[in-house]
Amino acid sequence: MNRQKILIVDDSEMNREMLKAILGEGYKYAEAVDGAQALRMLRQDMNIDLVLLDINMPKIDGFAVLEHMNQFHWIDEVPVIMISAADDRESIKRSYSLGVSDYIRRPFDSYIVQRRVKNTLRLYANQKRLMGMVSDQIYRNQRDSNVMIGILSHIVEFRNSESAQHVLQVQTVTGMLLRRLVEKTDVYHLTEEKIRLIVTASALHDIGKISIPESILNKPGRLTPEEFDVIRTHPAIGASMLEGLTPYRKEPLLKTAIEICRWHHERWDGGGYPDGLLGEQIPISAQVVALADVYDALTSDRCYKKAYSHDTAVSMILNGECGAFNPMLLDCLQEISARLKSSLPRLAAEQSMKKNAQRLSSELLRNSNMPHSDRAQRELDFLREKLIFFASCCGGVQFEYDTLSQSVLVVDWSCPGKQSRTIMDVNDPDNMRPLRPADVARLRRALKATTPENNELSISLLLTVGGEQHWHSIRMHTLWSPLSPGRYVGVIGCMTDMQKDRDSRAPFRCTDKSAANRPLIVEDIQRLGTVFDVVRLVDPSANAVLEIDADGVLHRTGERCTAFWDNDRDCANCISTRALAEHTTLNKLEFTRNEMYFVIAKYVSVNGTPCVLEMVSRLSDGRWIDANGSRFLLDRTRGEDMQLFLDPLTGVYSRRYFETYRTHLEGMEGVALIDVNSFKHINDTCGHAAGDAALRDIAGAIRSCIRKTDILIRYGGDEFLLLFPRMTEEIFPEKKKQIQQAVRGVRMSEFADIRLSVSVGGVCGVHPITEAIRKADYLMYLDKAEQQP
Repeated sequence: MNRQKILIVDDSEMNREMLKAILGEGYKYAEAVDGAQALRMLRQDMNIDLVLLDINMPKIDGFAVLEHMNQFHWIDEVPVIMISAADDRESIKRSYSLGVSDYIRRPFDSYIVQRRVKNTLRLYANQKRLMGMVSDQIYRNQRDSNVMIGILSHIVEFRNSESAQHVLQVQTVTGMLLRRLVEKTDVYHLTEEKIRLIVTASALHDIGKISIPESILNKPGRLTPEEFDVIRTHPAIGASMLEGLTPYRKEPLLKTAIEICRWHHERWDGGGYPDGLLGEQIPISAQVVALADVYDALTSDRCYKKAYSHDTAVSMILNGECGAFNPMLLDCLQEISARLKSSLPRLAAEQSMKKNAQRLSSELLRNSNMPHSDRAQRELDFLREKLIFFASCCGGVQFEYDTLSQSVLVVDWSCPGKQSRTIMDVNDPDNMRPLRPADVARLRRALKATTPENNELSISLLLTVGGEQHWHSIRMHTLWSPLSPGRYVGVIGCMTDMQKDRDSRAPFRCTDKSAANRPLIVEDIQRLGTVFDVVRLVDPSANAVLEIDADGVLHRTGERCTAFWDNDRDCANCISTRALAEHTTLNKLEFTRNEMYFVIAKYVSVNGTPCVLEMVSRLSDGRWIDANGSRFLLDRTRGEDMQLFLDPLTGVYSRRYFETYRTHLEGMEGVALIDVNSFKHINDTCGHAAGDAALRDIAGAIRSCIRKTDILIRYGGDEFLLLFPRMTEEIFPEKKKQIQQAVRGVRMSEFADIRLSVSVGGVCGVHPITEAIRKADYLMYLDKAEQQP
């Protein structure tokens, strides 16, 4: 039987030993001497079942630990019992307000300690068990629902002789249209849950065709008016069939499916059937599926026609040749057209090719008698690219993902023989179950953001290893083909268990001598110097730069380590100090007056003397850095191509830039929204020329107040989004004041009577970026209300 694990946090060793003696050998124990060590252990060990926490401790006290656990929602999963000699009402009240499960005073009563610990552990164990049961049930129900819907839709496809991809393509187009619609307007109140509901229900849109004779469904020629009247009955029949499911009529999925079923042939101008609904009388779910259904019908082979190309189909829809649709949805279709063209699954004719793709490639490479061809050369180039990548990896589990076959080959060299190789189908939910849905989404967003020029990324995921949660570092490299522009054709990668790697890592080389009688750490520093701009040893506690002599002894050089940063005092957020205190490796961005640097600080011990190895790299335009688990684009990465992302009026980045690189912008510390005051009045009274001039001058004024590493985006008509890689709540009010003063100082020569001003709202340290924008928008409108007379 697995013993439950208790973390005892107390700066008194006697108190820790006393608690372990009272509780006995029925538990596993971990100990922390202060709050800082406790937080590190909670961050690294996901299997702690209970925390016994003292209030008064050095560095970080018990209340600060609780606040941190609340901030990251650990308190919801790990119960805390406060252990303290304090018996004042305020301490007890504050403890409970911060989420503790119980409060035990010292001196200890052994019976009370035993019973309260046992009761708390039992309560949370039952809670976790119930949550697990509910999660498993939801997973099974969702999977069963998808299977049943898939069966029903497949029956309809089978009778209708439609492509096996019909339902999947309708669902794909529906999801893409809905998510683009959400970005344009909030009038339809479409949450992600609602979108998933509509996408799932769309699979049943043609279920009424079950009742239509096959002779009509599969007629190769033109239908007679009488036959077309029979076809036109399938929406009402399908809705009636679903309405007959009386026990489930209140279920949101069924309600949505009924809407889609009955009204997916209605048209915006009232010219559809069966009810002739007009405009917004048609539910948005049916509007979107109607458009997706028409697009799929045009681009698919049917018994009565050949498939049109993507471009032809989109032109036909936009030109009104297929009926009238919501103009906003037509805009969405046009805006996603390029992505739609490259993202949709292949037609049924390509399905057989998927099964043979890897076999054909292998035969091509093995057969030396085959004539030289571009295809053979491409395969050899891919093989060379893979070898170079895997040669640069150090251990870990290697994997290859092929987009054509939708399979992943996983190779774990630590396993014997055939057990080292596993092939998985990414469409099988069981294969993806070890990954959280949020992690799968992160992986997809990060991969989608790669390009042929920037095709490598790294990301960290929490995975279960032997019943314990370990952080894994995943490095990936996307493969591209000139025959499939706009999308990668494969992914190769290497996954490393960072905790296992850290536990088994050899100590830093420092005591042995090379043939030249020099400590090996000197060779390491020289080798690192070929990669980084600055490599040095420092003692941050003494603000000193260190050097090592021929005997491996460290000496101070007399130089202050902060001098490099143009700083006369200690750094405000010195990661070297933290790395030294926590015996770890940290990294951050550091700014001087004119430059920006990426800094890595690694704790090392040289002949028993603790110090920090600093590795510094100056960042220039067009450099990518790791930010919050994905790659973050600093600026101007594509040369002339970046012109595509500039707003032609103001010269700043456009909304398209934000949408394209949203994943990379998640690491921003500061987010601000800027809105032009009385902009409609300027347009109405002075004309659009004055409005355009105002936007150009305001963009120039804002740019004069920000650094080249800050990112200014024209987010809407008269609204700007300003992103700061580095910003604090203390600095932002001054930056806001500076921007508003600069705008008020603008004088437009052609419109001298116009006085410009802006409202600004901003937040710092809020993630994800969508939540930061929402809060900044709220604060911006508060600022606008304060400025009104």
